[in-house]
Amino acid sequence: MLKQNCSENSLKINNKGNITIYSLCGVVGIVVGILAGMAFSGGMGSSGENPVIAEYNGKSVRSSEVFTQVKTRLFELEEEVYRTKEQAIREFVEQRLLDDEAKKANLKIEELLDKQAGGAVAEVADKDIEAFLASKGLSLKDPRIKKDDVREYLKYRQKFEKRQGYVEKLRESAKLKILIKEPESPKLTVSTDGHPSWGNAKAPVTVVEFSDFQCPFCSRAVPVIDRIKKEFGPEKVRIVFRDMPLPNHNRALPASLAARCANEQGKFWEMHNALFENQQKLEDKDLKEYAKTVGLDLPKFNDCFDNKKYVADLEKSRSEAEKVGITATPSFLINGVLLQGAQPFEKFKEKIDRAAKQG
Repeated sequence: MLKQNCSENSLKINNKGNITIYSLCGVVGIVVGILAGMAFSGGMGSSGENPVIAEYNGKSVRSSEVFTQVKTRLFELEEEVYRTKEQAIREFVEQRLLDDEAKKANLKIEELLDKQAGGAVAEVADKDIEAFLASKGLSLKDPRIKKDDVREYLKYRQKFEKRQGYVEKLRESAKLKILIKEPESPKLTVSTDGHPSWGNAKAPVTVVEFSDFQCPFCSRAVPVIDRIKKEFGPEKVRIVFRDMPLPNHNRALPASLAARCANEQGKFWEMHNALFENQQKLEDKDLKEYAKTVGLDLPKFNDCFDNKKYVADLEKSRSEAEKVGITATPSFLINGVLLQGAQPFEKFKEKIDRAAKQG
């Protein structure tokens, strides 16, 4: 499973059993940067060269013989370096923008933020607390979780988001452009035959999604994929869903099986949505209830599910993904170009537009 974005505020239970609120941030890519630089300095260059990178017993070893096997891992490292640099640039520019605005207003930065993005925050109701905890797989039944601590955190998050909104407006007004070059993904080829899909098979761009119904990061990609469908339409983009139930998620495989059995009756996307909306409830009885909710023929569904009709196909789907170097969810191939993690719509749009132009 991919890590969360480092700028996201999170809730954590510490080793003393108390709730701790913290903000994940900062530059973390120095070691990763060194590793990626070492890996790519001996790899295949953009010119297509294939240098000798080692010798033994009078024999030569070329980069393509070694690095092809780990090309997606090397791309992950290079991409992590890029994201770290990108974040550092944004933070540097944002600080400069705040400095400038504070000087114009003859205020300290904290005073400026209070003036521009301060004020009262909305009250946090008990239902808001419960919904937030449920989204994290937590509940007030856990004696370590104190309702008032969560309430204060949610108030803090409101204030933080207002400040972030102000800073974002400053950045947009300044027309910030990131000029460092983004690494290019290796082209990967995977089969789409027999997998659930949306859109015209002849659409110029195919987005293949590798996902796990129990993965919380995968659920974050659902609204983004829905927006892609809405803004591009079925004639421009085809979406193919490839199951990748991870071994550490014990209900991912049964959930994928339920989705495949629903696909048999033309209701894959309806079941897909039900599963992601109810990630904390994926027991067999829950899956059969969703089958009823989305309007499936229950005897037919139960026969498919109980007999594990598609389990072999699901395991094959995961192993095929791993063979080409895809090991994390969610991962996407946009005309073969790898995009990893629950990325914002804008990142998908950029790569879809580029793929459409390249044909």
